[in-house]
Amino acid sequence: MIPLIRTVVGGATGKLGSMVCESILSSDDIELAGAIVSPNSRSLGKELFPGVFASSPSDLPKLLKNADIYVDLTSPEAASALVDNIPEHGVSLILGTTSVSAETLERMKDNVAKNKTSALISSNFAEGVNAFWKAAEQLAGMLKGYDIKILETHHSQKKDLPSGTAMETLRRVQNASGITETTYERSGKGPEQKKIEMRSMRAENVVGDHTVIFTGNTDVLEITHKAVSREAFAIGCIDSIRWIFGKKDGKVHSMYEVFE
Repeated sequence: MIPLIRTVVGGATGKLGSMVCESILSSDDIELAGAIVSPNSRSLGKELFPGVFASSPSDLPKLLKNADIYVDLTSPEAASALVDNIPEHGVSLILGTTSVSAETLERMKDNVAKNKTSALISSNFAEGVNAFWKAAEQLAGMLKGYDIKILETHHSQKKDLPSGTAMETLRRVQNASGITETTYERSGKGPEQKKIEMRSMRAENVVGDHTVIFTGNTDVLEITHKAVSREAFAIGCIDSIRWIFGKKDGKVHSMYEVFE
């Protein structure tokens, strides 16, 4: 009999967190071993799912004693306060929270290696977004003389601006193109001051749209990813849980490895 993958989810009442929990409950091979919410959440102590009650971050060490994987879908502040210590509990980590401090990530990486667990970090779990990133990297490396603009649109309740996916797009395009400067305002760009332009918009009910525009002297090339449903993110997260289970290799992985 294949053992269940005992998984604790942080941010269990968020848009993505709740979908991941529901997906776990409907799966045959993953068990929801805990649901973490904010200490100030109105859901604290309540039964969120059958037999699973909303727990505070302070309860996490106890929950991890009977877990294989911790999935963090919280906030940058909450994640930065705890994810570096997760490997010390002998469980693997999936980090989907963006804008976690570099210092925290470095400590987490060291602890993953020290404790021989595994980790996976991604600002977006959707397979299509990861393909979008790879295409953007390839084009940015090829179209060296082109101006580059990144456009992103999300629902009006989204707190981070630009989005984590947009910032990851920017990082990858910067590395591939060699253009390190970014502007968030319209500006003239000459040969000595070329910058990547980033634009963010917020509109009701937009799950997430990302576009990279490459503008040359004689043509324009655009690539776009549109998220129709958050289910794409939840499916990718579930795939990553199954993929990382049992790894225990002391390494930090990416979604590219999951989709290989």
